[in-house]
Amino acid sequence: MTAAPRTGFMRRFREEPRLRAIAALLLLLPPVFFLFPVPIDETRYLAVAWNMHLSGQWLVPWLDGAPYSDKAPLLFWLINLVWAVTGVHAWAARLLELLLMLATLPLLASLGQRLGAGTAAVQASVWLWLGCAAVAVYADTLMFDMLLTLCTLVAWRATPALAGRRWPLAVAAMAVALGAGVLVKGPVALLVGGMPALLAPWWLPQARPLATWLRLFAALLGAVLLALAWALPAARAGGMQYADAIFLHQTLGRVVQSFAHARPWWWYLPILPAMMLPWVAAIARGEAAAPDGSGMLDRFVVAAFVPAFVLFSLISGKQPHYLLPLLPALTLAGGVRLGAGRWRVVGWRVGLVLALIGIAVAVGLGKLAVDHAGRIGAIACGALIVVVGLSFVVGRRTPSLPVGLAALGMLAALLLCKLAFVLAAAPRYDIAAAARRVAAAQQAGVPLLFAGPQYGLLTFAGRLTAPIPATTNPAAVTAWARAHPQGWVITSEPDYRYPATPLYRQPYRDGSLRIWRAGDLTGAVTAPPLTHTF
Repeated sequence: MTAAPRTGFMRRFREEPRLRAIAALLLLLPPVFFLFPVPIDETRYLAVAWNMHLSGQWLVPWLDGAPYSDKAPLLFWLINLVWAVTGVHAWAARLLELLLMLATLPLLASLGQRLGAGTAAVQASVWLWLGCAAVAVYADTLMFDMLLTLCTLVAWRATPALAGRRWPLAVAAMAVALGAGVLVKGPVALLVGGMPALLAPWWLPQARPLATWLRLFAALLGAVLLALAWALPAARAGGMQYADAIFLHQTLGRVVQSFAHARPWWWYLPILPAMMLPWVAAIARGEAAAPDGSGMLDRFVVAAFVPAFVLFSLISGKQPHYLLPLLPALTLAGGVRLGAGRWRVVGWRVGLVLALIGIAVAVGLGKLAVDHAGRIGAIACGALIVVVGLSFVVGRRTPSLPVGLAALGMLAALLLCKLAFVLAAAPRYDIAAAARRVAAAQQAGVPLLFAGPQYGLLTFAGRLTAPIPATTNPAAVTAWARAHPQGWVITSEPDYRYPATPLYRQPYRDGSLRIWRAGDLTGAVTAPPLTHTF
């Protein structure tokens, strides 16, 4: 008597897009609230946003008492706008990231429609985007790339209209999108957002080369003027070193022999398939053999993805999330093929991918855990992911699986991955307890010194009202300790080793975060080696 209602609900769940959309939102929302800010990137970006909130000065971002030139300010502005409504919370910044990701969905659907994709292809494209590992990981992660993806999709959507009668509106939309992208991550936004327009005479039949390129130039000029409206006054306010950094160093310094994240040219080749899981392993050839009319869309995908991917590979500085703005192009191509029946999602392959992810979580995060409870939590989450994977293998009666269900399976697996990370790795990555101690000491007037690179580690979690002085010179640590015997020396670097017993110690990443009373270090300071020993 009870089987029929359950069967009816499952059939309705498979057939009703709104139910699957609600399920996706319910799987994406919990990490917004249970994930703590993860060092060193998220804690650093929140520190910059907090300093902006504290000072009320939005023109030049600040970190550790100096102008912060690594990133442009748009994301920090948006975080502070959200905080004006919600109050200052880490979850509010994560919620902003999730809302940015959700905003990409209608833009992707609209872009597909503008490029001639049918309803089934558009829906499949959206689920491919929502269910790929990269989006599931970065949907609520405090990074700049989801906002850049949003700006890129706006620019891509405006591109076909450059060849139409309403091209002035398209130029304006593209200028705003590209200019906002520059205010997110710098000139790379012009590359990822503008490349399809540059190649439009090749993929867009009605595009006339000269007219299209002149309109693209107008959009680029508008984008540059929009970015300069911030950059010029910020350069004057931030000083010569800051001006040099935002105009030259932060872009050119990553091209050859990057100062950060230098990788070989081929590094993205194995990273890209991992970011597109489970689809790279789960999609097989379908039964349909007829053409799907996707010629223009396919050429757009090549124009949007291939040149930018090649240039990204040639640039020295590389990170997985740098590819995020390019991935919607691939999901469009895949969606067209799924919608036409040329491709299909194989359920047992989805299940196998999820099961392997579960095993990796249980083993990897289980080893990372610092206590038995964390190890058990990681193993339990990994086992649940395996169960989710097996549900796609057992009892499958059809040769293909709806792409929406597969995407929900990936979202469920990544939700459990994030929960396992919190259960297993919180003692290594959650610095809230140390930040509270430092904040109390700062309020009490205790002198503080950070030994080694600081990166705003404790600023947001402690809501610090003044920067902590820092030095990477061991002799300076010695001199400061002698001058401030009642002060505290803080470090997260393994190279700073002192015989004295710390006032506070906790695991931190692959080492530890320690706080000493400066007087206990006098005469006991040992210089760190020039390079890390482990």
